[in-house]
Amino acid sequence: MIHKFLQAILVRTARFIHRFPGLILGLAVLVTALSVWLTVTRLTVVDNTDSLISSSSPAQRSWLAYVKEFNVGGDYAVVIRSDDPDKNRAAAEWIGQQLQGMPELKHVLYRLDFSALKDHFLLFLDEKDLLQIEQEVGGYAKQLKTTDARLDLNSMLDQADAMFNDKYLRKSSNWKEFKPFVDRFADMLNKLADNIESSAAPVRKKAPSTEAAQAAQGQLEDANRQIEENEFPGSFDGGKTIVVVASHGETSTDARPYQATIAKIRAVVAEAKQRDPSLHIGLTGENVLTDDELASSSRDSQKAGILAFVLVAVLFFVSYRRRTRPVVALVVLLMAVSWSLGFTVLAVGHLNIISQAFVAMVIGLGIDFGIQVMGRYEEELARGSGLEQALVGSVGYTGAAVVTGGTTTALAFYTMCFNEFVGLKEFGIIAGSGVILCLVANLVLLPACYVLMDRRKSPQALKQTAAAFAVPGEKVNCVLFGWPIPVLIVATLLTAAAAYFIPRVSFDYNLLNLQDPTIEAVQEARALNTPGHSLLTAVSVADNIDEARARIARFKALPTVAEVHAPIVDMTPVDGEKKIAIIRRIVASLQGLKLNTDVSDKVDVARARADIGRLLDDCRQGSTQAKKYARLFPQAREAVEVFDKLIPPLERAQNAMQGLSQEELGRRFNRYQVSVFGTMKSNLAFLARQKTDANFSTNDIPLPLRERFLSPNGKILIEISPKENVWDREPDARFVRDLRTVDPHVTGGPVQNYEYIDLLRSSYVQAAEYAAIAIVILIGLHFQRIGYLVLTILPLAMGIAWVLGLMGAIGYRFNPANVITLPLVIGIGVAYGVYTVDRFREDRDLLLFSGSTGKAIVLSALTAMIGFGSMMISTYRGLSSLGLLMFLGVGMCLVTSILVLPQILVLILRRQRARKK
Repeated sequence: MIHKFLQAILVRTARFIHRFPGLILGLAVLVTALSVWLTVTRLTVVDNTDSLISSSSPAQRSWLAYVKEFNVGGDYAVVIRSDDPDKNRAAAEWIGQQLQGMPELKHVLYRLDFSALKDHFLLFLDEKDLLQIEQEVGGYAKQLKTTDARLDLNSMLDQADAMFNDKYLRKSSNWKEFKPFVDRFADMLNKLADNIESSAAPVRKKAPSTEAAQAAQGQLEDANRQIEENEFPGSFDGGKTIVVVASHGETSTDARPYQATIAKIRAVVAEAKQRDPSLHIGLTGENVLTDDELASSSRDSQKAGILAFVLVAVLFFVSYRRRTRPVVALVVLLMAVSWSLGFTVLAVGHLNIISQAFVAMVIGLGIDFGIQVMGRYEEELARGSGLEQALVGSVGYTGAAVVTGGTTTALAFYTMCFNEFVGLKEFGIIAGSGVILCLVANLVLLPACYVLMDRRKSPQALKQTAAAFAVPGEKVNCVLFGWPIPVLIVATLLTAAAAYFIPRVSFDYNLLNLQDPTIEAVQEARALNTPGHSLLTAVSVADNIDEARARIARFKALPTVAEVHAPIVDMTPVDGEKKIAIIRRIVASLQGLKLNTDVSDKVDVARARADIGRLLDDCRQGSTQAKKYARLFPQAREAVEVFDKLIPPLERAQNAMQGLSQEELGRRFNRYQVSVFGTMKSNLAFLARQKTDANFSTNDIPLPLRERFLSPNGKILIEISPKENVWDREPDARFVRDLRTVDPHVTGGPVQNYEYIDLLRSSYVQAAEYAAIAIVILIGLHFQRIGYLVLTILPLAMGIAWVLGLMGAIGYRFNPANVITLPLVIGIGVAYGVYTVDRFREDRDLLLFSGSTGKAIVLSALTAMIGFGSMMISTYRGLSSLGLLMFLGVGMCLVTSILVLPQILVLILRRQRARKK
């Protein structure tokens, strides 16, 4: 009933076309002109990924809230590499200064000014360390104030000599002061021995001093070094790699909001390379990857569209061996494509990285309908039918199958509209509507053009022209369909083998694997993707310092977290008031000391040599005496421990001095004095300058860090780096799941990828399910017989199984780009079964190549394969992998529809004829 109703409408349409071809062509030309104007003046391609995802998604809401709170639009990263850290730092500073001059950039991080931090350094130490420093510094200060001692080698040896006399050591009260001195003195003697033994500056070793003394001295000596190391926040590998990071300013709704900025940054990078060609400098970052991906895919989509059109034209000319009708069909196709682009402007307003590939697809698919109509039209003319009758046959009868096939294809696209991806919805609307417009153009405009071409020709001339290019159908039918049992056995075995390999098909979630590996941004992203370093970092937004501290502690405890970066928290001291009291005592103890005197070239060599020898003798004698009474007196046991600490370094020093000239020994003594006492004076002076009047505030934090990590509303940003490669699915899943145990609203690149790639995959799978259901219903309505429905669906199912089996066998994976093949192959591949079964039902015989249908199916599939296959030239791997899978999918469905399905129909015919006998 429905099929007959559709045929009746199409027959009336054919007669209307026969009567008013000029009117149809005129309207079509006007619509084409309007569409071209809209396309040229208003159509854009967007790379703003935020516009591709529904803002109603919880994960997207968290992301947009972060973007709004901190007013950021993604990062740019300039990567500088060489074996010379100094050159790297110089280049980073120059590049950073250039980027700071760009008004569209903010939060430029390259070199930080920690001058305010130096005067508050002690505030950032633990209270325990501060108390130890107070004790150590107090000891030095007391000795310097109560004696004539100075901070130099001779004074140190003099002080030791004074303490090692019997009168001093026999007083038990002096041991409270003596024991800490011994710890410090033993440390200094070990360093002295190192310097005497080596003609070059020795590698610094950990001296056998007490743990507390070591910790305190380390804090004093490393203060400036720590500050210097953190001046370049993007430095790692010992400064061999430095990353200069900048954020895009206010988010923009422009089609390509990052394009102009990227061009400016690349100009800066190019100039930096010219300044120092020995450096490797590259540009990457989320914005750069996104824009390069769009540029690459856009360029390749355009090439694919042109290639598809050229190859389809060549196929037409070779197949029909003439120009007129193929040229008209190609012109109609171009007009339909322009309608699709004009519709895109009106309905959506732009293309995106997904939908921009629809042109190549529509070229391959849209010509399908023209082939079917043109083939049946010529078949009718070859039989001697008049012009109106030929139109009725082609539009009225073949048109019904074309409408069903075209509708199934359009449905495959429209099913993509039922998900949270705005970009995917847009693609479904654009491509599905493009197929419908191509269907209308080939069912209405193309026949109208043929009427205008042929209405003045005689029926005999039309018959002769059409018959001259007819396919020798009987021979083809005999060759293809003469061996049904062997062909079906082979097909069954292939299907069984495919079923074995299908479970091995997997999904590649890594977005870097979609991109052209030769693009600089991709190469730099891969190079940076090392444990603990990644372009993909998660972000958490805390309302206040206390909340941020609690989260940071929990984040750091997670097994998947490499490091947590939150400068606002790190630079906000804990228990500042308590620490200020200790710092005041430390600073007060240092007041009045002369800490700025020069200690170079001040050593009395002969005196120092004699003091070392005398101290060694005293220690040996003291040890011998103490050991006699060690079992009786605790103080004697303590004395043994003291002497045993001092004797080894003194013996090393004494032995090393043997054979050294006075001049050489003086150089080594002086080197030691500058290294130890010069550093000590510098550290004590550093402590004396510490501020004691107020706590450290956020205003003392370097401005770039404040701007990036502290929002105008006072919220605090926490960046979390993964331990593993979160471009891959499983590490990303573990990382995100762990982070959400601390903050359910955590966001950033790893979270976006985790949420949306899987959602994209499931959306395509869901679209495939919807497409299958809709197509079954539509085909059922078309044929209204379960047997025809099964026959139509069978080659599709077999073709899909073969493709999946081949993927499993060779290890070829689905990815976020080519997974679109699932619904598309269903919608496109089923059309060939529809055409085959529909012609079988019409003829009640298997005359597939005796008429136009067989040739039209082959050409239709080939044009679709050309349309998708042209994408395989793309350097953008997402597009090329999509083209490859669609090429294989359509090709497999062609084989099963034109070779396997007819074998079943042959057996059905034989059975029917056997019953009649």
